[in-house]
Parts: sequence; structure tokens; C-alpha cells
Amino acid sequence: MPSYGAVVLGRLGRLADRCALIATCGGRAQRILWGGAGFRDWFEGDVHGLSLADAPDEIRQPVGEIVGAALRTGEPASARCDRVSDGIVTTWHLVGVPLTNHEGAPLVLVHLDGEAARIELMQAMFGVTGQGLMALGTVRDAEGAVTDFKIVALNQGAAEILGQPVMMLQWQRLAALVPARLGLTRWLTGVVGRPDRTAFELAYPNLDGTVRHLKIEANAIGDLIAIAMTDVGDIKAREDSFRFLFENNPLPMWLVDQESGLFIAVNEAAILHYGFSSEQFLSRHLQHLSDTHLEGRPADGGVRRHRRADGSVIEVTLLERSLVFEGRPVLLGAAIDVTEQRRAEARITHMAHHDSLTGLPNRVLFATRLSEAIAEHARNGARTALLCLDLDKFKFVNDTLGHPAGDALLRQVAERIAGCLRREDFVARLGGDEFAILLRSPDSETVRRIAERIIEALSRPVRLGDRDCQIGVSIGIARLPEHGRDPDSLQRNADLALYRAKAEGGSVAHCFEVAMDSWARSQRRRETDLHEAFARGDLTLAYQPVIDVRTQAIVGFEALLRWHHPVEGPIPPSEFVPLAEQTGLIGPLGAWVLRQACTEAQGWAEPLLVAVNLSPVQFRDPGLVTMVGEVLSQSGLAPARLELEVTESVLLAASETNLETLHALRALGVRIAMDDFGTGYSSLSYLQKFPFDKIKIDRSFVQQLGENRHSAAIVQAVIGLGASLGIVTVAEGVETESQFAHLLAEGCDEAQGYLFGRPIPIAEARQLIRPDRRPLLVA
Repeated sequence: MPSYGAVVLGRLGRLADRCALIATCGGRAQRILWGGAGFRDWFEGDVHGLSLADAPDEIRQPVGEIVGAALRTGEPASARCDRVSDGIVTTWHLVGVPLTNHEGAPLVLVHLDGEAARIELMQAMFGVTGQGLMALGTVRDAEGAVTDFKIVALNQGAAEILGQPVMMLQWQRLAALVPARLGLTRWLTGVVGRPDRTAFELAYPNLDGTVRHLKIEANAIGDLIAIAMTDVGDIKAREDSFRFLFENNPLPMWLVDQESGLFIAVNEAAILHYGFSSEQFLSRHLQHLSDTHLEGRPADGGVRRHRRADGSVIEVTLLERSLVFEGRPVLLGAAIDVTEQRRAEARITHMAHHDSLTGLPNRVLFATRLSEAIAEHARNGARTALLCLDLDKFKFVNDTLGHPAGDALLRQVAERIAGCLRREDFVARLGGDEFAILLRSPDSETVRRIAERIIEALSRPVRLGDRDCQIGVSIGIARLPEHGRDPDSLQRNADLALYRAKAEGGSVAHCFEVAMDSWARSQRRRETDLHEAFARGDLTLAYQPVIDVRTQAIVGFEALLRWHHPVEGPIPPSEFVPLAEQTGLIGPLGAWVLRQACTEAQGWAEPLLVAVNLSPVQFRDPGLVTMVGEVLSQSGLAPARLELEVTESVLLAASETNLETLHALRALGVRIAMDDFGTGYSSLSYLQKFPFDKIKIDRSFVQQLGENRHSAAIVQAVIGLGASLGIVTVAEGVETESQFAHLLAEGCDEAQGYLFGRPIPIAEARQLIRPDRRPLLVA
């Protein structure tokens, strides 16, 4: 490089007038040391000692580019500088030469070329579009009334539409160009003085006799009107296509005039579905379809009740859209008959209280009956015995013979248990191979006799296909009020008794005893282990992929908490998560899970979703929403990429408070999913009260697809319900290709399960996140 002295002390001559010397630091432009008079005039200010950071962006950016390039290459560099003033774009050419001073610090001499290109910005923008643009001046008579408009300016697009050259059209009156019968002058007169933009459609005759369909948009600025003319001939052609699709659509469809409310067109499907002739439809208003006898009864979820010509009432979901058809505003409507779907929803509501496999009441209904029994005891002293049952050797049968055999076994077990009870007794399946029984007003002998009867009944072989299976049952008993006066105490003590029965080898019944507190000590040891594991950082996250059913591409991962005990090995979440909830650890533990998952997802190569489960206990923490917001802010993860999964149990208690929390979380921008949909009684009511983004179909339904018609009906109804409400449906626990094929045929949106991948460490999950997003191969 030449030195600073060699250049500055040399003979730049007149070139120095348009030069500036730039000091640099770290390979970047730092400040202007000096500038010639011509450079200062161009800069429009003093430049001596000016920091480049304080220079206008249009100068700072090209000078910075020149300096960086010149210092990197050691060669002269150039760039263009564009400046805008009074609607004129002036383009200058800058050249930078790298130098050094006597101390060796790098400098760059920037020279400003004397020639500049000037372009009128508005003229360039005016001419670049094929849309017809005009500026019209208002012509008034002596009283000030608008009589005509004159063309002040126009572009080539407008000249082509009007069929004359630009020079011949400028200053002409609009009345001389557009026939009065078309109404354009009258419409533009109404635009004068209006603050908003308005639109008008015009069929303009061409010189060759054809008609050009134009959409004209106008906006008035005082007496000057700017208009844009767009050829919408293609749109008119699409209206013809719309008419074809409308008339041949299998959905009942109609067009209703928005002013009068009268039907102006109906398709054949509407005529067939409702039973009215075309003439009968066209003489009616849309509200005439509504069933007047049911007007006082609210429709759920936007469902309307319509009465057909034969008097029958159907329930429909209306899809409506406002549009312009043949020049007038209309309402396009389509009716989806959801009568059968609503009946299916009613069945789901019933099934939400009952186990789909055995037909017995489920955990939710059992909790209700137990609370009722406690309340009855408080009123009149009525006694109740709680029996908790757990099958012996069920896991062996399930693992060796498969889930279908296990399901068949559970159905026979349910029948045998029910056959051992009195009419007033109550039995429920709590989940898996766990059952619970409430014996009403029993004495000790009755409790003993019924327990022995159940043990004997379940000790007999169970026929599964062509083989007999031998199982058994362990029973734990707690009595109200001796062993507890609240649901938690009774269930805990019955569980303690059950644990003692299982420890003795099974096929026995034990009533709760105070000495069984050794189990509680064991729980306290596990609690200590969990706290220490969390403090040491021994807990980890595993990630299970969620796929798009149609493309099989990964759309996200569910983050799942894992604990590997140094002595006992892997501890299932079903054991340590309830423990964390009971001990208050779930708050910091849940925050840690959320923070880890969000931070990890922020670094993924693709913007996939990450799903995190929220415990019902976390919803009782008033700081939950604040914590989620802080985690999003600290991790930098876009809120829309975070999906929070809640179970129905979140919505069973303190519902209004929990709904407020859900809405507050939604306000952060995150997605909300309902997990294990269909296993509780609250699903449908809360789909009405809160707009979930996603519903996850419980694995108990999915795993029985193709084997249990009730499960298939539930899955079909839930998918249909999600589609009608605009909610994404996800199938959990997909394990076979036949289940996947069933879900694909039903239109399920997403799925997860062992068929696509087990929960895996993050290092393995990252390998699945590919920019090409190819479908995940089905095993």
C-alpha cells in the first residue's frame, strides 16, 4: 500500500476537492479525518473528525462497504451511494483506496465521482406497473357543483385501457371519453370529499366492440382524485368457474343478497337436502330455515338448527363468506349437516364417564361417587368401604400374548368383578389393570365375604383364544370413617393395604393398618432421592417426534422428563412425577423442564414445535404465566413454537381460575393442547369454553383401532369434531401400521408413538431435524 504521506503530500490536485480520508479500527470505518470542499458540499455538513456511526445511513453503509473491502483485499474498492431528495433519486459512485500512515495504521481515501445519475422516483413508480393509474382534477360549475373531471396525469397502463396515447389523453374531460350511461362520472362525484378509499366495477367498451371488465379504486385528496384501474376479466371468468363448482358441489350451498336477505341462488344439493324447490327457496329469507320452535334454546359451538320441508330438524354448521358476485355484495353459505356428529358427541360425553374397553365407570366417575359417599356419611353417618384392586400377572399376559389378549382379559375380569357385587355397590376401572369398588353400608363380614368372592372368581382360569391364562388379584381395603374421612386419605390407605397384599405375593386382601406406615417411609426416601437427583442435575429430557400424518414429516417433538436412579435404574414418570407434585418440587422441576426444552428448541436447524406437559399442580401456582413468559424471553424461542399440554384434570377443579390461566398463556402467543382427550368428562364442555389449538386423542382409543368399534367411533368423532372446530388432532400411542392407515383415512392431522420413534436423547433427536424435512420412514 502507498503511505498516507505519499498520497496526501503528493499531487492529488483537483481530485482532493472531492476526497475524504477515513480512519479505521478493527477492519471497519471509524471516523472521517478530513474531507475536501466538494466532499463536504456533497455531505451537506462539516466532516472533520465525524464518527461514521453519526453519518446518515445512505452514506455510512456504502462507505463502510468500501473500507471493509479495501482493507480485506489491499486493492481499490467501489460502491454506489443512493440519496433521495424531493422525489429525486441521485446515484453517486464512490471509490476507496487503502493507505497507511507513518505508524502503519490502515486508512482509506474515498473519492466521490463528479457525475451522478438522477431519476424521478414517482415517475419511475408510476410507469413500472401495468395497472392503469390516473390523477383527475374536479371540474365545477359557477355554483360549485361537480360537473366533470379532467385528466391531470396518467400512465401507459391507463392509456392502453382508454385506447389512446398518453399525450392525447392528458387534460381531456372524462365525459368525452367514458359514456355517461356507464355511471363513472356520477360515482366519482360521490367520491369527492370522502376520506376513505372506495371501489367500483365498470364494464368498459373497447374500440373493437369487446368489453373490458374493470375494477376502479379511487381516493380523493381535496379536489384531486387518484384512481387505479385493474382489468378483472380473469376474475369474471373465475366467476363462471365458481358458478360451475357451486352448482355441482355436494354440500348444500346458496347465495343470499346482503341487503334484502333473500336467497338469490341455491344449488341442487340444497334442494335435495332441505326438500324445498328452487322457487320456494328464492321466495324465502335465510332466517326462514331456522327452526322457530327452538329459537330460545342456544346452539352449541356455532351449530344452527334448521327445519327441512318435511318438518324434520337438523343441526348444521354454517360456513359463510361475503363476496361480490355479478357486481353486488352477497353472502355465500354452505351447510354441513352435523346431526349425526352431534349424536356421536353425546355418546362421547357418556363414554367420558366410562371405560371404553370394559364399559365400567372410569376414574372420573369413581371420584364423583367417592365424594358423594363421603358427603352422605357427613349427613347421616352412612358407612362405605373402599376396595382397591390390582391384577396379578397381568403384565406377563399383556407382554407375552399382546395387547388384544390383555384387553380381552380385562373385559372378562370386569364381568367377573361385577358378578360378585350387590346391586347397591359400585365398581370402576381406574386404568390399566387397576379397579376400585365402593361397598355401600357394609359390615366387616360383608366386606370380607365380597373380597374373598372376588379373589376366588379371578383365581379361576381365563380363556383367551385357545389357551387358559391364570391370573389373580390383590385387594387393599380402607373403611369410611375409620381409615379416613376424605378421598385422598381413603385412597392412600387403601393403596397402602394393596401394597402390603402385593408384597405378600398377591391373591390376598388386606385391610389398612397403622403399621403399614413403612411404605410411607419408603416414599420419603424416594422423595429425598428425587430432590437430590434434581439438585445434582441427574434428571434429563427425552424427545419423541410428532409427525404430520399426511406427509410423515416431523413437525415437532414432545419433551419428556426422565430419571435414572443410580441404584434402582430408570424410574418411570408415573412414579416420580406424582411424588414431585405431592412434595412441591413440581414447580421448580417444571420450570427447569420448560427452560431446557425452549433453550434446546431455539437452537434447532428447523423451526419445529416443542411440546411440554404442564402438571395440574402447576396451575395452582399464580406465577405460572410469568414463569412461562420469562423462559420464552430468556431462551429467545418464538412463542408460537411452544406447545403446552394440559390434561383434563387441569380443568376439573377451580375451572374459572384455570380458564383464566389458559387465556393468559394463550395471550403470550403459545399454543395450548388438551392431552389424553376423551378420558375425562370435561372434554366437550371445555372445547366450548377455551379455543384449544390441538387435542391429543388418548392412546387407549388409538391402540384399539381396528379391534374395537367403539374406539373407532370415538376416534372418528374426535377427528371430525376437531376438523369442524378448526383444531388440530393428534393421535397418541400409534404402534402399528394398521392404526396409522386408519388415522390417515379418517383425516387425523398428526401422530406420535413407537411406530415413528421412542423418546430419545437430544443428540439423537437433532439428527432427525433436517432442513429438507423428508418424511419420517415408518418402521
